[in-house]
Order: sequence, then structure tokens, then C-alpha cells
Amino acid sequence: MAKETIKITYVSCMGVLINYNDKNILIDSIVSPNILPYQTVPKQTLLNMLKKNEPFEKIDLILITHEHREHFQPDLVCQILSACPEARLVAPKAVIASLQQSRFYKESFVTQLISLDMDLNKSIELTLAGIRIDALRLAHDDEMQSFDIQNIAYLLHLGTHRLLHVGDAAAVAEDFKNNELFSKGVTTLVVPFIYVIAETGVESILALKPVHLVALHFPLKEHDKLNRYANAEEIKNATASPLPSSTHFLTECMQSITL
Repeated sequence: MAKETIKITYVSCMGVLINYNDKNILIDSIVSPNILPYQTVPKQTLLNMLKKNEPFEKIDLILITHEHREHFQPDLVCQILSACPEARLVAPKAVIASLQQSRFYKESFVTQLISLDMDLNKSIELTLAGIRIDALRLAHDDEMQSFDIQNIAYLLHLGTHRLLHVGDAAAVAEDFKNNELFSKGVTTLVVPFIYVIAETGVESILALKPVHLVALHFPLKEHDKLNRYANAEEIKNATASPLPSSTHFLTECMQSITL
């Protein structure tokens, strides 16, 4: 039997394209062009989505973690939904409400949209396009200022793989424990870079014990005044690094890894 693989392609900020077998899943990949200091989606990449050019020939699922503009832009998402009527979109209710206010919104989208409204530390199980998804509301980073933000993490069951994309979830191991994630067998963890350079983030990684770690959301090189990327690299390359041996930092649009 051939070894199961997943391909992760970086798009922007926390945005990735996940390919597993014949399924394509976009997470937080359709964002505002004005999200400095972070990487946005190049115009050509957006055109490739709209024209269904490789690797976007088919988009099965669009998952959005929350409404912040470095994770979601309503007009662009509506245009992608029009171009990809096969796609189902899952997102918090605030995202859906923003879509409905877009000038590109169509009533026909109702068959493509799934709105989530969950209390903190609650979850729901979905099966879409033949893929099981556990959607979990985890506290947004800096919850004191973002208490009303529904940050939805997505755990994708992809054969023997369990891929968890946390959105902007706070790097707190206790939150993962409260959501029973320690028992879910997470094999691939997709997180913001803060998990790598903050003690609480490293504790969260160690508690989840993923085989693969993918860190995103780095500032662009010219805006990285605090040397976040260099700090993360130093921790990754340390002799006694606490990070998994399969750790990847993605910063260039359409950069891919296969696990």
C-alpha cells in the first residue's frame, strides 16, 4: 500500500492549501491586500484561484478561522465562491455576516456556506467532501482584547493524518487540554510562529506531541524588526531543540512541503 501523504502549500499569513488524495482544502488563504507586516496573497495567486489554474483546479473546502482581515476578506472570498461552486465554506457567524454584506454576495451561496456559532471550548464534528472535520472554538490570542472573537481551530482527519490548524489561538496548553486535544492524536500542528518562540507555546507543542510542526504568520523580512524569524530558527536548530525533528517555517507564497 502506498504511503499516505499530505501536501501543505503556504499562501499567506496563516493561509495554507492542504492537498490530500484528490481533495483541496484552503484555510485562511483569501485575505485583504493590506495586512502589513504580514505576507498577503499575490495578485497572480488570486487570479490562479479564480481561473482554476494549478494547483487550484478544484477547491473542495474553504475553512476560515475568524474575521480578522489577515485571515479573511469578504469581497475576495465571494469571488472565489462564484468561481468554485463546488466549494463548501465553513466559518464563524461573523465571517458569514461579512460575506452577506459584500457587493459580490449571491443568494445562491446559501448552499455553500456553513455558519458556526460556538461557545468557548466547545466543538462540533462535520463531514464534508468525505473529510471529517472537528471544529473547536479556542481562545483567540490576547483574549482580554479579543474576547468576542470566535476563533475556530480545525482538526482534519486525513486518513492516518490528524492535522490541526489553530488560527490565532492563544499558545496555552491548558486550552488544548480543555478541548481534549491531547487524546486526538494530532500528527501535524499548524500554528503562528509565537508558539515557537514563547515558553507557553513550546509547552503547548510538547503537550500535543505532533510528528510535524508547521509555523506560519511570520512578519515579512523587511518588517521583522524584532528578528522573530531568526529567533525561531535559533530554537529550531539548537542541539537540544524542544521542537519536532520535522519542523517547517513557511514564509514564501506557494512554498510547499510534503509530509
